[in-house]
Amino acid sequence: MSPFLFKLGIRYQKLALYHRDRIDLTAFTDVHLKDIAVEKNPYPHVVVDNFFKPEVYEALCRQFNDVRRRGFLNEKWGSDRFHLFDMDYDGYVYSPPAVLDSENPLSLFFSLEWNWFFSKLFRQFTTFETMFAFHHHPPGDRTGFVHHDNVDKRFSTEAQLPNGVIWTETKPPISVRRRKIAVLFFLENENWQEGDGGELGLYKGDAKTLVKKVAPLNNRLCAFLISPESMHAFQENKEERNSFVQWFHIPSELV
Repeated sequence: MSPFLFKLGIRYQKLALYHRDRIDLTAFTDVHLKDIAVEKNPYPHVVVDNFFKPEVYEALCRQFNDVRRRGFLNEKWGSDRFHLFDMDYDGYVYSPPAVLDSENPLSLFFSLEWNWFFSKLFRQFTTFETMFAFHHHPPGDRTGFVHHDNVDKRFSTEAQLPNGVIWTETKPPISVRRRKIAVLFFLENENWQEGDGGELGLYKGDAKTLVKKVAPLNNRLCAFLISPESMHAFQENKEERNSFVQWFHIPSELV
């Protein structure tokens, strides 16, 4: 199948399934696409403050804190609580199960409306596949390795929601997808101030030249287009840093 027909087919599928999760984005945020300027240096990215409405932000904080209260596992896997990253990276990660429930604010992140928002923002086709996780960095974590996120992930329809969204990497694989858009959102960083670290560092393609630091301010969203040039890394911190991260994908063969 040609790339054009493949993309057309995915778009029709999204339209056909839209009624199964129809999310009104204006219920979550007052931010509109036309108000967001995509910055080009060092690669396409956006930084948007006060992204979610106050009541939505507070609801997301409650979700995050519910998990944090369960404690932290010093192992590289845990199904119901924060656990160590499975790579050479300090801190803890937890991937909540996907939901499509109007009473649960996490439903937004597994909706087609949310997928479309970032596709339109970067004018970038994406498929149904996504990955979503909470991140927690306690004080004293080192600067992470500089990386680009331009990697393949394997998905299967065993983890498919009624709206077609496939939400986690599974085995055995059915399809191979390449990460194409990354979304980072900061929350529960009440004590952060300049000099505390924990920023998202954006680097030039040489993976050495730090161009910009995005401070982990509460209710701040940062998103960027993934490519071999999208070098970035967590910066060492004196205060804890909390966030969630999400990725949207394209077929590897369309790269």
